[in-house]
Amino acid sequence: MFWVGCFHQVVRSDLDSAIPLLEQSYDLATLAGDRHTQSEALRHLGIADHSAGRLDAARERLEESTRLRREIGLLAGVAANQVGLIYIAAAQGRRDDALALAEVAYATAEACGAQRIMRQLEEARIQIMESDADHGQTRDQKAP
Repeated sequence: MFWVGCFHQVVRSDLDSAIPLLEQSYDLATLAGDRHTQSEALRHLGIADHSAGRLDAARERLEESTRLRREIGLLAGVAANQVGLIYIAAAQGRRDDALALAEVAYATAEACGAQRIMRQLEEARIQIMESDADHGQTRDQKAP
């Protein structure tokens, strides 16, 4: 069920088909005690919420997915979820939270050798810093 939902979300960009399947896969995984599939379904549901602008729901789902991933020892997955949480924090205006999370996530990714995630975290940090610089320039330009 999860993989069919994932297919619709990732390959077809069809969230109307993907979301019910991902929700059902989460429910089934919960009944079966399959924390790995629960964490994956929550991650993809969080991504769907994020793309739809439902930042609070996205944050809740990614945080729960991260908790489950931490419990099962999937540290690269923890760091991967934190990339999304960084972007959510930045979008919610929680810059300091985003930067602090980026440091923690980078250390986690580095500890487990997740090179690709380390690059994603560097990109996220750069985007946050560039956004600050852009906003600073805008404020300076508007000043009398």
